Formats: sequence, structure tokens, C-alpha cells
Amino acid sequence: MFVDKVLKKIPREIYIYILWGIVVGAVNLGSAWIFMYKCGIEPVRANFLAWILYNFVSFITNRKSVFHTVAETAWEFIKELVSFYVSRVFTLVVEEGLIYILVDRLHLWAMGIKTFTSVLVIFLNYYISKKFIFRKITSKHLTVGV
Repeated sequence: MFVDKVLKKIPREIYIYILWGIVVGAVNLGSAWIFMYKCGIEPVRANFLAWILYNFVSFITNRKSVFHTVAETAWEFIKELVSFYVSRVFTLVVEEGLIYILVDRLHLWAMGIKTFTSVLVIFLNYYISKKFIFRKITSKHLTVGV
């Protein structure tokens, strides 16, 4: 009963974000595999290409299906896209930094730390996307009291 009450309080947007996150995760793994094993690209470069691709897919799905934003101009679209990639680079640096400190330096359990940092990055990506990138655009032509 308690779980039902808690689950009902979670906004639908979060469920959609999680669903698309699973799809994007499959794009990440699938494209990395294709780049490495079908295209013969070495793993670090293949991972970077997969990162670019899955973040673009994530940008489109977040924009259209999760946060429902519409850019009125090409400049607004480019601004959203660049902001999105900058935020993803930021969370990548956070994740890599934590893994470096906690695994390489403090010798903690690698997969436990990877799991922790992955969950942290999911929350950070959602928060940054919601608060800073995919804000609802309010019309400049709204009139009050009509």
C-alpha cells in the first residue's frame, strides 16, 4: 500500500524519462558494438562515437517525449543542443572524476562505484535537463487578464 502511494506521486515525466533512458542505453551499447566489431574502430574511439550518437538520440527523445519543448527558431534549437552536450560533458567529467578518486585512488569496488556514479549521473542529467535546458518556452506575446 505504501509503495502504491509513493509510485502514484512520481510524475509521469519521470517514467517516460526512464523508459527512453533504457532505449538510449541500448543505442549506446549497440552502436559501440557496431563501431568496434563491424567497423573495426578501437574501443576508446568507438565509445566516444557511441557517446555522441546516444546523446543525440537522448537529446531528441528528451526534447520531444519527456520535456515537450519546441524551439521557435534555429538559434533556440542550437542553443538547446549545445547546452545539452555541455551538460552531458559536465556529468561525464563528474562520473570519471568520482571513478578515478574512488576506484583508482581509494581502491573501492569498481562495479559498485560504477553503479553509484551511473545512478548519480541519471539524476544529475534529469535535473539539469529539466531546470536549465528544456525549460518551457513562454510566449512573449501573452496578455494578462484577457
